[in-house]
Parts: sequence; C-alpha cells; structure tokens
Amino acid sequence: MSFGGRSVFGGQRRGGGTPMVALNLTALMDILSNLLFFLLAAYAAQATEVENKSELRLPVSTSQVRLQLQLTISITQTAIQVADAPVARITKGHLVDPPDEEGRIPALYTKLVSIKGNRAQSGQDQGPEASGILLLADKDTDSDVVSKVLKTAGYAGFVNVRFGVIAQ
Repeated sequence: MSFGGRSVFGGQRRGGGTPMVALNLTALMDILSNLLFFLLAAYAAQATEVENKSELRLPVSTSQVRLQLQLTISITQTAIQVADAPVARITKGHLVDPPDEEGRIPALYTKLVSIKGNRAQSGQDQGPEASGILLLADKDTDSDVVSKVLKTAGYAGFVNVRFGVIAQ
C-alpha cells in the first residue's frame, strides 16, 4: 500500500518493491547503557575487613567496595565455625559427620536455625542482611564441603551469601 510515494511505515519506496525504514538506535543505546549501569551498581560485590585466623588462608581479590558485617561461617582445614564457634569437624578435606539425606550438615543446620529463630524473636530478621552470611573458606577447601555448607545455609533461610577474600 502506498500513500503518495511513501510506504505505510513512512519510508521511501525503492522502485516499486521493499520500503526503506531507518532505525535510530541512539535512544535504545542510551536506555541499555543506563540499564547496564544500574544492574552493575546493584550487584556490585561489597567487602569488609574481618580478622584473619592463622589457619584460614583466603583467596586474593582486587575488590575495593565495603560491606556490612554479617553472620560469619568459616571453613578451615579442620572445622566449620559459625561466629568463631566450631560446629563441625573436617579431616583430610571431608566432613567427619556425614550430611543427612537432604545433603545438610546437621550440626551447622541446627546452629543456623537457632540463630535465625533468635533474630526473629528479637525483631532483627528484616532486610537482606538478616538472611545473609559471609562465608570465609580456606582456599584449599574441597568444593564439595563448600557446596554442603551453602546448601545447609539455604535450608536454614540464609540465602544471601558473600565470599570473603583477601584484598590485594
């Protein structure tokens, strides 16, 4: 269909065939770059300084952003600790007490559920930091142990996990 030499879309027709349509991508690129900026700002990793224990060797990172202190779970070569209190033992890279049928570490799960309950009673269970943990894992820790700790924390309601590293 033609309207005085123009196509329905407003472009000029070529010889009687396909209409030529010009797209202006400048506005689209502006929107996408703004969207990308806000996504990066929202998901930026945050860092904090925590006391490094001698038996815990953290990986190295170049992150420069600060983070609020949260519940800390440490995985050393010999134990899993919640707020510096040992809850499970590790020998030769494996848990001494096996996980339950759902893959949770029973002692860790009990401790985390207790902490979550105490926070709920005191009214401190609001916001993302209430369901967040800071995981400090020795750089030589077996990924299977880290996976089980993450699964246990998730079952206990701690779904926001940040990994601790040494700033370079």
